[in-house]
Amino acid sequence: MDRAEVVLLLTLAGTFDYRKVGDADVEAWHLALDDIPLDDAKAAVVRHYRESRERLMPADVRQGVKAIRAERRRLEPSDARALPSKFEDDMNRQVRMSAGAATVREVLAAIGAHLESQSPPPVSAMDQLRAITAGPDWDEEAGR
Repeated sequence: MDRAEVVLLLTLAGTFDYRKVGDADVEAWHLALDDIPLDDAKAAVVRHYRESRERLMPADVRQGVKAIRAERRRLEPSDARALPSKFEDDMNRQVRMSAGAATVREVLAAIGAHLESQSPPPVSAMDQLRAITAGPDWDEEAGR
């Protein structure tokens, strides 16, 4: 929310509780609510005054917006919920699983190729330890 939207929000709240709004109020409320969209904040103000006689504060708006978003998430259908569970009949489950596994393999192959092209393969810790502790007659190819 920008400052102009905070003025609108405080004006809405003022119609309920007859508050006088000054520049300092706008600045303080903007600092507390700058990450909340105006429509959600207005809905939270209306909800607050439907249920309470208390004067509205920024924390009340934030709690109201949190509740509104939780309700929205609960009511909106999600793609994951639309799929049958593994215990229900699902003729396409195996096809989706195979397609998903193929996608994962493709992504991992691309990542592996990119990493291999970036740097030489690292020397293992055991090889480093052998090189440090090897005596003068160490035969690297024979491993003794």
